[in-house]
Amino acid sequence: MTLLRVNNLRKTFGGNILFDKVSFDVQNTDRIALIGRNGVGKSTLVKMILKEIAPDSGDIFIFGGTTIGYLSQDVLEDFSHRLIDEMNLVFSEHIRLEQEIRDVLSQMETNHSEELLNRYARLETKFSSMGGYEYHTQIDMILTKFGFKKEEYDRVIQSFSGGERTRIAFAKLLLQKPDLLLLDEPTNHMDIEIIEWLEEYLKRYTGSVLVITHDKYFINKVADKILELDQETMQVYHGKFEEYEVEKVRRYEQLMGEYLRQKKQIDHLQSFVDRFRYKANLAKSAQDRIKKIARIERIDKPTNSSHHVKMTFHSRRPTDAVILSLSKCAIGYEQPLYSNIDLDMRGYEKIGIIGRNGAGKTTLVKTILGSIPPLLGSVDFLKDLKIGYFDQNLEGLNEQKTLLETIHDIYPMKTLGEVRSLLAKVLFVSEDVYKKVEILSGGERVRLKLLMLMLEEPELLILDEPTNHLDIDTKTIVEDVFEEYIGPMIFISHDRYFINKVATKILSMEEGILVFEGNYDEFKEFKASQKPIEQVISTRTKRVNRQKQIAELERNIDNSLRKLDMLKASLYSEEVYQDKKSFASKQAEIKALEEEIENMVENLENFHDEDVSSS
Repeated sequence: MTLLRVNNLRKTFGGNILFDKVSFDVQNTDRIALIGRNGVGKSTLVKMILKEIAPDSGDIFIFGGTTIGYLSQDVLEDFSHRLIDEMNLVFSEHIRLEQEIRDVLSQMETNHSEELLNRYARLETKFSSMGGYEYHTQIDMILTKFGFKKEEYDRVIQSFSGGERTRIAFAKLLLQKPDLLLLDEPTNHMDIEIIEWLEEYLKRYTGSVLVITHDKYFINKVADKILELDQETMQVYHGKFEEYEVEKVRRYEQLMGEYLRQKKQIDHLQSFVDRFRYKANLAKSAQDRIKKIARIERIDKPTNSSHHVKMTFHSRRPTDAVILSLSKCAIGYEQPLYSNIDLDMRGYEKIGIIGRNGAGKTTLVKTILGSIPPLLGSVDFLKDLKIGYFDQNLEGLNEQKTLLETIHDIYPMKTLGEVRSLLAKVLFVSEDVYKKVEILSGGERVRLKLLMLMLEEPELLILDEPTNHLDIDTKTIVEDVFEEYIGPMIFISHDRYFINKVATKILSMEEGILVFEGNYDEFKEFKASQKPIEQVISTRTKRVNRQKQIAELERNIDNSLRKLDMLKASLYSEEVYQDKKSFASKQAEIKALEEEIENMVENLENFHDEDVSSS
């Protein structure tokens, strides 16, 4: 079933064409990735679907009352609401019905009339059919997956950070379950653990999904169709990202072949015209060929997307020798986040550090850099190395300088022409070089910082989220640059495609510290197979696991108590209390459930006793 149809859209800004002749359909089970370079109009297209921007021409049809959900903080009704109250808004009808059932149950304690029993039966059937017994569990599951703990439910939304509010909005959007989910860069600033859960959730989602993303790993996991905005138009591809890459090359080569064949045909006809149009006996034939040329529908010469980043990081010849050693190292500030870290790094290794936000990845890197001392143990460089550091916050830039000044002030011996050539390597050409740093986009800042890092010619690269803000094409170039780099490298990243392509060793801070030889795909395979890996488990990880177990027990107790209330109420149903076997069966079910609840409560008390004794 078609949910959405976009037909022949055109949009211009300031007289320049943003895109033209854009057409596509969204079916009710589609998983679509919308890709393209920064600035080609992806977000503009989504805003047209949401009717926030009008196209210059073309039509957008939304069929059959299709509900569309768009990820933004506008999803949140009121920042003064508690977290749980905002989630409960999605289930307002469930909550109203639940309260009505409670009122009826209260009346049934003294009133056993058939009318009241029938009313209860109708309410309970409706409540059950709309998933009333599961909505609490749904809220808990979604919020837990987005990293929120039960003790945070009573916090007002205003008290959360911007990134946390985005995750709250995302959680509420998923609970609303619109027919079509529109997601703009949903994996930005999310932990790998959340992203991987989200991928599985979206694969099973009952509606359709259209997502703007530069995350190639995410596209491969979720999408079955790719829409690419490129060179002012759109191309539709079916399949995963690797299939898109192959098909794009095939289409380019096919179109180039057709263009060359047509050009050869036109050149041949034109050559005849030029030679014989003024010859009396061949003039008519020449005129026929002129008309034939005019009737030909010209094929535009296909072109690849415009310029690519051109960078090369030079390094000394790699060595097998250990260049960096962490011994019995404890990292943190007042209290250790992790202890007993042992790590040796050789002169050719590229170590990818992964883990959730706040796990301590940047703390570890800053300890290696020496800006934070280890609490215990040692960090030793066994060889003098010039270190190049890329900070994800992109600090150290003078906002008032132009790009030309930024580079020339650091390297005054270079001519202005040489500086312009260097800036052109990262796509700053023509008048771009006179832009002030303060007006640069996130992706432009990343390109500038990578150029500055390249010019330092470091012997050890330490990078913190180097692919943030980059579009797919630029990411691909950066991946290739660092894959070809033969020197040692330590980097933090949530970009699994980048990690997989570049890393030769994984240092995971997901559950304690795990050190693994291999790339990201191999690391995931080993974790899935539960093969032993060198591991140092932090006390914090144990505490987090315990909290998860407690939260799950509390959810199960709440659900079981609700079920118990309904079972007890069913004893008053005429069809039950007049049937001895049915009545006895319900009583046995109630008794078994009560025993189950007692066991869960006992387990919960044991957890709390252990926490008290260990504190």
